[in-house]
Amino acid sequence: MKESNVFHLNHLKCKIKYWFETIHVWSLHWATTKWGAWALFICAFADASFLPLPTPMFFLTLALLNITNAYKYALFGTFGTLFGAIAGYSIGHFAWLNSNGDFTGLAQFMFNNIPGFSQEIYNKIHVLYTTWGFGVLFVAALIPVPYKIFSISSGVFDINIIVFSVATLISQGIKFYLLALLIIKIGPEVKKLLEFKLKPIAIIATVCVAIAIVMVSI
Repeated sequence: MKESNVFHLNHLKCKIKYWFETIHVWSLHWATTKWGAWALFICAFADASFLPLPTPMFFLTLALLNITNAYKYALFGTFGTLFGAIAGYSIGHFAWLNSNGDFTGLAQFMFNNIPGFSQEIYNKIHVLYTTWGFGVLFVAALIPVPYKIFSISSGVFDINIIVFSVATLISQGIKFYLLALLIIKIGPEVKKLLEFKLKPIAIIATVCVAIAIVMVSI
């Protein structure tokens, strides 16, 4: 029984690793095209509503490769997150619980298949909302927890949608514009790392710097 659990755990880890490697390659591809901003919008939308996508990493990749467009990317990231959060709110409000107050099939599917979702985390978010109200949305912008958890939970807990939208816009806007400001301040020096002819080294350097910037912003 234990061996079976270990096998399933390792299989899940491999799937998650493959998923994020694929997303990273995808983000590097779009970062070099004129559609990068819209790809970021779509990524942020999905990340805030139903899929676990590394939006901050994608944003940092775009901004590092196109420093002069950093604030533009911040705008697309902010509004992509806002509209995605509203979609997540709708999922929580209309499709998360049935008339008996039990989890729907959609909720169970996301608990079982989407990394970052679990009933335990859902219950913790419920406690946070009970303690802090909508103010928890500002904290959500600064911690490495998928925002979709908060957007769906806001719909489930019937947070006022106008208050939810304003809080999301402000908190996510601050996060993205802070990251953009950091990129503009240190980006020219960082970009020198990307001029190596050895592509693997450049990619590793980009990832390390991106992670460092995220940690500083948190």
